Amino acid sequence: MFYKILVLEDNELLLETLGEFLTDNGYSTSLASRGKDALYFTYKEDFDLFLLDVKVPDISGFEFLKQMRDAGCKTPAIFLTSLRDKESLAQGFGLGGDDYIKKPFDLDELLFRIQAVLARKNEEEDEIKIFDDFYINKERKRVYKADKELSLNLKDYELLCLLIENRGKVVTMEMIVDRLWKNEIANIGSIRVYITNLKKIFGKDSIFNIRAVGYRFEK
Repeated sequence: MFYKILVLEDNELLLETLGEFLTDNGYSTSLASRGKDALYFTYKEDFDLFLLDVKVPDISGFEFLKQMRDAGCKTPAIFLTSLRDKESLAQGFGLGGDDYIKKPFDLDELLFRIQAVLARKNEEEDEIKIFDDFYINKERKRVYKADKELSLNLKDYELLCLLIENRGKVVTMEMIVDRLWKNEIANIGSIRVYITNLKKIFGKDSIFNIRAVGYRFEK
């Protein structure tokens, strides 16, 4: 799954390092060195995770998260902090923080913490964001644009879920057959029809055909 992470950190070198590291590990990032810039990013798009330094210009990481929670935003947050007193840590968790890591930290440890927080988030949610205002409701097995349900048959839905679960990676024909037909007799020719149906909804460039191999969801 393709996750978007907002990083708030006023140390420019560390900010750049985090951006490169997260990108190399398959995440999309928006980087802010000031609290007001971080808020601006949240007006433009939704994020799956906040990485927040505490002591930054304009609006601290604590105040940023407070404003997010007051606005009803439930995006999980990890604090990146040099603060070591229990009062500060208690304040961070009290504001709705999900985890913290003390500076200086190991990048691999940070990655493990990010993965753990996002895994918990997915377990708690019944919805999977596709992009923009498109999302999947797993419990109901329905796909929506905003609040409008889209017309998809069950095979379309299962194929879409498979592509989203492997977003940015090639989904082979074997994987599709296993997912859509399991122990049934597969109809290979119908896969093109299902792909065409999905492209009509999400755009012709949303799914890339890897000839003789499979497909890749590009959004």
